[in-house]
Formats: sequence, C-alpha cells, structure tokens
Amino acid sequence: MPWIVALLLIAVALLCFEADLLWKVEQYNLFLDTSLFFREQMLVPGGLLSYVSCYFTQFFFHPWLGVLMLCGWWLLLMWLTKRAFRIPDNWAVLALIPVVILLVADMSLGYWHYFMRLRGYFFVATIGTTIAIAMLWFFRTLPQNLWQRIATVILAASVGYPLLGVYALVTVLLMGIWTWRLSDSRSMNATLTVVSLLSVIAVPLICYRYVYYQTYLGDIWTTGIPGFVVKESYPRYYIPYFFLVVFYLLITVLYQRSLPAKYLRPLYRWCLQGVMVVSVIVAVFHFWYKDDNFHHELSMMRSIEAADWEGVLREGEKQGDEEPTRPIVLMYDLALQRLGRQLDEMYDFPRGNKKGNTPMPFNLLYHVFGRMIYYQYGLINDCHRMCMEDGVEYGWRIEIQKYLARCSMLCGEKKAARRILYQLRHTMYHGKWADDMLQLLEHPKQRADNRETGPIIHMMHYTNSLGFDGGNVENYVRVLLGRQDSNDSYFQEQAILATLWKKDHRKFWPRFIHYARLHPHGHIPRIFQEAAYFFSMTGKGPNVENMPIDESVKKSYVAFMKEAEQYKGRPLDLGRAALHPFFGNTYFYNYYFLK
Repeated sequence: MPWIVALLLIAVALLCFEADLLWKVEQYNLFLDTSLFFREQMLVPGGLLSYVSCYFTQFFFHPWLGVLMLCGWWLLLMWLTKRAFRIPDNWAVLALIPVVILLVADMSLGYWHYFMRLRGYFFVATIGTTIAIAMLWFFRTLPQNLWQRIATVILAASVGYPLLGVYALVTVLLMGIWTWRLSDSRSMNATLTVVSLLSVIAVPLICYRYVYYQTYLGDIWTTGIPGFVVKESYPRYYIPYFFLVVFYLLITVLYQRSLPAKYLRPLYRWCLQGVMVVSVIVAVFHFWYKDDNFHHELSMMRSIEAADWEGVLREGEKQGDEEPTRPIVLMYDLALQRLGRQLDEMYDFPRGNKKGNTPMPFNLLYHVFGRMIYYQYGLINDCHRMCMEDGVEYGWRIEIQKYLARCSMLCGEKKAARRILYQLRHTMYHGKWADDMLQLLEHPKQRADNRETGPIIHMMHYTNSLGFDGGNVENYVRVLLGRQDSNDSYFQEQAILATLWKKDHRKFWPRFIHYARLHPHGHIPRIFQEAAYFFSMTGKGPNVENMPIDESVKKSYVAFMKEAEQYKGRPLDLGRAALHPFFGNTYFYNYYFLK
C-alpha cells in the first residue's frame, strides 16, 4: 500500500507539473515497428535496452499513459528489489529509494532533455535496473554449485552486455560481491569474484574488437548511461547513477541469508523510516528542475505544434513580472502575428532576454528553437539544413522528421516528403499526421487554406538560397526580412517590423512606402506611424507632415522626448524603469531603451 501511495503522488506530480515536458520527450524520441529500425538499434552495446525504452517512451504522446507505464516499471522494480534482497515488510520503504533516484535522474536534467544522444534515455535506467535486479534474484536462487554460478556470471556478461550495456556489467560485479554473503566457501567466493572481474573487463573488449564497429573505446564500459559532455564534462548529472549503484551495493553487502528474529524497537524503526521518507521528499524537491521560463517555453511549443495560437497567448500571460527568455518573446509575437494582433499588442508583452537556467554552453535559441523559428518565418532551406545537422548529431527524432517532411513538401520535393511520411506511418501515434500531410502533398491548392501551412506560404518570398546565420537566429531572420519587398501584405508587415527591430531607417522607408501603396485606403498601424514620425523628427527620413499621422502619435512622441531628456547621461536601467509604465508600448521607448 505505501508503494501505491508513493507512486500515485509521483504520477500526480509528473502530470500536474511536467505534462508538457513529457510530451516533448516523446517528440524527441523515435520508435518504428520495422525490422530495419530494430537492426539499427542493435549496432551498439545495450541496443535492446534502448529499443525497448524507445518503445515505452512513445506512450508519452499521451502523458498520462506514459506515466502509467513508467510507474508500472517502478512498481515492478520495487517488488523485485524487496524479493531479491529479502527486505522485511517492516522495511519495505527501502525499496522506494531506487525509484526516487531514478525519478531524480530524469527530472533534474532541464535543458539537457534537448541534447541527449542516448535513445530512450527516459526509460533506459529504469528498465535496465529492473532487469539487473531480476538477474540478481536468479543468481541468489541458484544452488551452492560453483560451475552453475560461474556459468551464470559468464552468461550474464557475454549475453547481457550486448543487450543491456553497463547494467549487465554492474550486475556481474554485484554477483561477484554478493557471493560472499550467499556462501561460506571462501574458495568458491574468491573464484566467482575473479571470474566476475575478468568478465567485466574482457567481454566489452572482445565485443569492441570483434562485434561492434560504432562504439568508441572509451565508452565501452559506460554504454547505456547518458553522456553529459560538451566541451567539458558536467559530473553533477551523473550523481543519481552513482547513488543508484551505491544503494544496491550497500544492500548487497548488508544482505542476510536468514532474517533476524528480532528487529529494532517499533518506535526506533518508525522514526528511522520517517527520517528516510522526509529525506527522500527533500531530495526530490531539491533536485527536481525548477525554471518557470523553461516550462513556459514547453507549453508554448506544444501549442504551436497544434497551431493553437490562443494557447500560446494564454501561456504568455502567465509570465507576470518575470523576465522572459528570448524564445518566449518570439513565440508570443508569432502567435500575435498569426492572429492578426501583432502590430497592436506586441509591445504590451515584456521584451526580455533572460538566460536559461543551465550550465551548458549552448545557444538555446539556435539549438532548441532555431528550426521552429526558421520554419514559421518561411525560411525553409535553413530549417531543412538545421534538421539535417541535428539529425546527424542527436538522432532522427519525431520532431526532426516532421520538420523535414514539411520542408520537403513546401519546396516541392515530393519524393523526399513521401519517404519521410511513409516512415512516420510506422509510428504508433503519428500515422494520422503523416496521412494528413500526404493529402496536402498531393493537393497543393489545399496548403494555402491549411491553418498550419497557409501562413508559411505567405512568408516564402525569399531568394531560394541558403545563408550563414552565425548561430544568431533572430538577427538572421530580421536581416533577411528587412531586405525583402513583397506584394503580400502579410509578408510586408514582417519586413517592416524587421527594419524596426534592426533600427534601420534606411531600409524602413522603402518597406513602409511599399506597404502604404498596398493599403491606399487603409489605416496605417500605429506602430508604423510611430516609427515614421520618430525617424522623420530625428532627421532620419522625409517630412511626414502630409502623411495621415494620428495626433495622439505626435503628442506621445513629444511627451516621451520631454521625459527622456531628464534621463540623458544617467544609467539606462533607471530611465527604462521610470518610462516603461507610460511609454513601454511605443516604438520610441523600444528604440532607445531596448537592445
């Protein structure tokens, strides 16, 4: 019963606070029901473990179902731990410790979720540990026969290593240690320990030399464990795996063949278990990754994938007074753009650039959000290029496959699009999406009316080429937009906004004049009026007195310049804070006070 309560609390926490993350984990996974996919996984040690883990990870498409699967594995692990090491019912709380460690290992990663090369990593440690404990239980039940136990150790290493990787090697080591608690024969125990050590050393080397050709020599004893290395190693993310080994090592060393007749007094026992439970809760809370912006980003990306632009705005409104990251600002602006509200409301949302809560030296806007931004702004070639790079580097995930299919379809590369979409038909949950895209592929006229591809087509007015972004996604997009003119007013609006973002009055005027010609009898948006009047009054453009500039714009400009003059020569943050409540939604303010 305590196990069920603990797992229920964990499941509720995961679904209430991390549903968007679990969805993203599924998007960064790929499982195909083909023999070729299976053979690809088996090309490295621990391939079967990754294959099975990828299978279960796909159920996070429905977060509640994936959590149910995960808790099922954890329940099995607790039961096996209790049975294998004969933990008394009064101390069943001990079996919860490895589950908490595995939970922390997954939920302390933060932005590392985007850069994991180990396939199925979210389930790998759980399934690997569960199978390892089952093997240890089998080892304990063997009769006191030296040859049977030697055969078991060698078989666990030689068969287990190709299938489970490092989890089989650790299991073999624990067998070599546990034998001293299972038998009184020193000669048999010493022999088994030596055989275990030799197996752990020899089997990976033999497999490296004669079986596998895609494994680096330095990784053959750690295959199956995620790598937290960029230019340097980040060892703190390995801590849960270290404690997992230490836990099973301790209960192996402290194992008793016959249960003691007496235990600690009930009061001491309950107090000690209470301390354990409190320690577990504190550890989970402390190591659980906490960053509001990280979760806002996940929710926004999920809404964008579903073309739920109102959902993006609802999530953005939860930002409050907290400074957003740059991806949040861009996604919020994108949602306003899709809903036709960007020109009126974009400056109502805080313009932030807060750094992500991670020690990794990655450009998160580029590596995590780059392909989405490029796709949404119609830079199909750049999105395709980034997908190819990430696919080679981190694996061909669902998200990458979808973007590749979209790009191929919009570029008219039907054969490439079909190949990817036919492949996605072999997934459990993305076959319908693939069929819908195949329908659009065969009927190009429907794309313009489609709620996803329609706006993208409006943005595809660039030169058909591939540029160099230097890792600066937003600047790259704005520069390309600012260089273009189009008779598509949807695109032209973004071209003008790009010149405003760049504060480039020379490119602003041609874009603005062309936009005005496209709307000879329409009202010019206030933000464009503010920019035109501002540039004109500061000597960066022609006189606009004959243009239909609202009087409120002129009054706002005069008032702003009068107030801003008081902060000339003073710290920028001082003027920014003082003037934002009154002029934060004007272009004048953003020109002077935002980088």
